[in-house]
Amino acid sequence: MEKKLMIKESFNLGKGWNLMFFAILAMLVTNAGVNDGLNIALPQIAKGAGLNYDLCLSMGTVAGFVGVAMMLVIAKFRDKFGGRKVSSALFIIFGLTYYFLFLRAANIVMYAIAQCIMVSCGQGCFYLCTGPMQSDWFPKKRGVVNGISTIGANIGTAVLAPLMTFLLTVAEYKTSFSLFAITAIVLGIFAYITLRDNPIEAGMYPDNVSKEVYETEYKQLSEKDEYVSDWTIPKMLKCKEVWIAAIVPGFITLGLLGIITQFVKRNMALGLSNGVAISAMTIAGLVGIIGSYAIGYMDTKLGTKKACMIYCAVFATGILCNLLASLWMPLVYVSIIIVGFSLGGSTNMSLSFPASIFGVLDYAKVNGVIFPINYCIGCLNFAVNAAVMKFTGSLTGAYVVYLCLFLINIVIVAITEEGKWDKLKHPEPANNK
Repeated sequence: MEKKLMIKESFNLGKGWNLMFFAILAMLVTNAGVNDGLNIALPQIAKGAGLNYDLCLSMGTVAGFVGVAMMLVIAKFRDKFGGRKVSSALFIIFGLTYYFLFLRAANIVMYAIAQCIMVSCGQGCFYLCTGPMQSDWFPKKRGVVNGISTIGANIGTAVLAPLMTFLLTVAEYKTSFSLFAITAIVLGIFAYITLRDNPIEAGMYPDNVSKEVYETEYKQLSEKDEYVSDWTIPKMLKCKEVWIAAIVPGFITLGLLGIITQFVKRNMALGLSNGVAISAMTIAGLVGIIGSYAIGYMDTKLGTKKACMIYCAVFATGILCNLLASLWMPLVYVSIIIVGFSLGGSTNMSLSFPASIFGVLDYAKVNGVIFPINYCIGCLNFAVNAAVMKFTGSLTGAYVVYLCLFLINIVIVAITEEGKWDKLKHPEPANNK
């Protein structure tokens, strides 16, 4: 299927569209509280509650590392109760936190607690619950499905700022931004009612294939419900591929966040006006919607290993164009398009790259350790940007660092064996590998 997948077939997801709908909107709502939405919400909250803006902003880093610890807890709950129930609970908690703590923060402690809870719930839901569910529902279409589900982040980059600005013209922030809290709670209820942990429970076969195809091509997957992973945390931490599966998407996340969080400032330094630089973010988000699907389609069509190498090369090209724009200004516009196209690939590879090494049977278990490491690496973007700005006075050095990380990734991926720990491909005992 990977070699013959056509665009029309990639959208043939059956009841899996409920999972896609939830994942897209869940990421959009999450970004309203912890990423893109803070551009509009945080100044309002800081002003309304008399809080220090920079101190509030720094809580994002604290929340990121608290979220890493919570990932291990969420993974345990996911293993016990299943992705559907935990996803539902996390988003109801997210909505209640958004409404009662985030929007009504009266002091820095309330704001910090709100950020910690929302980061944990939002990231834990997508990466530890719906991500593994997508792998179970679409084992052969996994790449393209990840590409579709990550569109929510790009939509957020494109529309959250203007949408939230408009909402402020309707009512003050505590009332107008309640829309996102209500949406989160509705999404939690929607997840509980419509989602299922595997397609068989929903009356559908994996990849939405026929019964005949399932019985001939998916026989091994039918035994998954009885499978118990033999991976333990000590065993994972000693496994080289666990670290590779975390470092590669970690470098991608670090580079993407480092680039995009300072993209307006960097492009203004290259000569763009404030208005044009802000508009470039919207354009990048819109292009990213196409990029998310395209990268996911390439993942399924060519295989994760080749797709990851191509993706890193494309992103590196975008960064290089931005660096060279100081010599020839038109390249800044090329970089906006390329970086925008690459926005969705970070999340896609965070889901797909570990799965390509460990397979559908063990993916959910090992990702409970892999993603926290990945996330820790990504959180370093603030430190890299701050350090480079302090010593050089510009972001040029940071962009060079990120360019090198993407080039290093290409080498790491090239020498990594795809499917090494996938028990469906290698049913022999792992210690024989």
